[in-house]
Amino acid sequence: MKTWMRPKRGRKSVLLALGWYVHEMVSGVAKFARERDWILDDLPSHSGVVWPSWAGDGIITLIPDRQHQPLIDRVRRAGVPVVDLSDQLPELPFPRVLPDNEAIGRMAAEHFLGRGFSQFAFVTWDSGAPVVQGRLAGFRQTVMKAGKNFFLVDYSPQMQKPGAVARFLPWLARRLAELPKPLATMAQYDGEALNIFRACQLANLLVPEQVAVVGVDNDPIYCELGGIPLSSVASNREMIGYKGAELLDRLMRGGKAPGQPLRIAPTGLVIRKSSDIMAVGDVSVAKALSFIAEHYREPITVQDVVQASGASRRNLYIKFADTLGHSIRGEILRQRLERAKHLLRETGEKLQGIAQESGFEDPAMLSKTFKQHLGISATAFRALHRPSG
Repeated sequence: MKTWMRPKRGRKSVLLALGWYVHEMVSGVAKFARERDWILDDLPSHSGVVWPSWAGDGIITLIPDRQHQPLIDRVRRAGVPVVDLSDQLPELPFPRVLPDNEAIGRMAAEHFLGRGFSQFAFVTWDSGAPVVQGRLAGFRQTVMKAGKNFFLVDYSPQMQKPGAVARFLPWLARRLAELPKPLATMAQYDGEALNIFRACQLANLLVPEQVAVVGVDNDPIYCELGGIPLSSVASNREMIGYKGAELLDRLMRGGKAPGQPLRIAPTGLVIRKSSDIMAVGDVSVAKALSFIAEHYREPITVQDVVQASGASRRNLYIKFADTLGHSIRGEILRQRLERAKHLLRETGEKLQGIAQESGFEDPAMLSKTFKQHLGISATAFRALHRPSG
């Protein structure tokens, strides 16, 4: 039987003891491990066992539930610093690096609010989970602060009954059919968002025309390869892994554990067909929003938008404030910023090209706008959200 001994040359040996395998998180850990020349062992992530013979320096774990009790016991007895990347069992005495779930919920709600929705629903069958509670809270609070209608579509009370899983889709189809339309829905994960698609099919509801859908994690299998391309909040899982490794490094050097979990902000919402629609009843506002979406990369003015809408300048100002909660100029800027953030997160394109593609005059104006609205420059935003860039 192979034994894992502490290296003699001073290199840190770190164990990945994951209850389930999340590729992006592991990539973030691996990025930091390369920077620090760690020895990284991930065999327990596949077998679920931490061998007693392992004698390393620290552990990064991700424990989903009490069914992984043998793994929990081994990690607790290891006698080395531990960082947990899950909040499913908050009673465990480990420092944590976690997604900012409330910010994820807020981002989904703000996306829908920016598209004129007034009816919102959060869909879950696991409302007791801390991750769900955080996303639900951020989504609901943002919706209600904006004065819109919120509905909780919660199947959790039924889940312990025999045959509950088989009854879920018909139940969800009936519930979605009862709610006012157009309806903006958020699922706790991308996989659960596909259940909303299936329920809409059962209820003969159109996506996104009647029911718009947003998931979480931006998983390409769910988001890009399903029947309907799924909009999703990118939860920044690679950065969670990277920051988890960074925290473990500090602990292994004798540093103190933080008093509260470190929360990692989402990188943005990737818009695809499932939510790419303007939910406004006013024709002039819909025309204005469509014009902005088509031309925001160009040097358009407020007057250009007014002319495209067919309304008077004063009336359109009032309608934008009532429907979207911000000005025409604010909507132009919002769309430009969203495009710039996407390019900074997802590409290695230079700032000159990003400024041009997102409607800013030059890189200086791009960074000035980022500092004014986000508190950091465009370059700092990229460094924050692309650890492997």
